[in-house]
Amino acid sequence: MRTVRARTAIAAATLAIGAGLALGPTAQASTTQGYIAGGGSVTDDWGDEGLLSSGSHANSNATAVWQWVLWAEGVKESNGTRYDQSDIDCQFGPNTTYATKDLQTRWGLIVDGKVGKQTFGTFDSFLELGSDGRTITYHGDYFDGYTHKFTLKRISGKYYVKDPGSGKGWKGAYYHSKTAC
Repeated sequence: MRTVRARTAIAAATLAIGAGLALGPTAQASTTQGYIAGGGSVTDDWGDEGLLSSGSHANSNATAVWQWVLWAEGVKESNGTRYDQSDIDCQFGPNTTYATKDLQTRWGLIVDGKVGKQTFGTFDSFLELGSDGRTITYHGDYFDGYTHKFTLKRISGKYYVKDPGSGKGWKGAYYHSKTAC
């Protein structure tokens, strides 16, 4: 009897593993979706996102989302001043790379100037879902007590970003499109 149960359990486990491989991974965000995505709790939305850097999705609305994080966190930019709203240009250039390294250093992350899963995933814990279920507020965490916050939207699993100074309205946080700046 024990042998039959063991064989049945092994067969069931093999079938489950095989089915999992055949179906592929569960719904996870990445650049293949084309935009920053999420569902359920907002505090675990960004840890499975794609790479942002000077060589990957450097000119995109997704980069703008990251630049808002840099602004909210009050990091230093290459000229020694705080990253400000005028630095949010949807372009992952030398200034954004420098500011990203400053933030990574501050938080004890791997300092490479790139926004990968570890870096992006560290900062989704500062997201707060509003009562409407669509509005998301990012609360920056300056080390000196000075903080900023900004607002995103998440509608049907897709993040949206807005540059309040541009008058362009809400734009999808796309990896391959630069329309928010």
